[in-house]
Amino acid sequence: MARTALTAQKFATLGLAPTYVAPDAAGVSLRSSGKQVLHVKNASGASVTVTLKIGKTVEGQAVTAPTATVGAGADKFFGPFSDNYEQPDGTDTVFVDLSAVTSVTVACLTL
Repeated sequence: MARTALTAQKFATLGLAPTYVAPDAAGVSLRSSGKQVLHVKNASGASVTVTLKIGKTVEGQAVTAPTATVGAGADKFFGPFSDNYEQPDGTDTVFVDLSAVTSVTVACLTL
């Protein structure tokens, strides 16, 4: 399965009504310029763990990806993302995994 590729939605002076999508079980990807945030909305009855995949290594060793919990019926913002989160393919892409996707929606927002 492919990750859900998110397109950044730009904040506007007169307001932004973001569009949310259901993420794929493989997670989501977004292009980062250091100004993007990921909004995760969890409408399920259980907590969801969000894992921010680190794309860099330190002296050839993988770095443990940080995780955070979005509680049942809650939402959380993540980011902006530093270069450390960009995957090593040179596309400035950030990968985010979710422990469950049922009743979860996401949006990528940018300044």
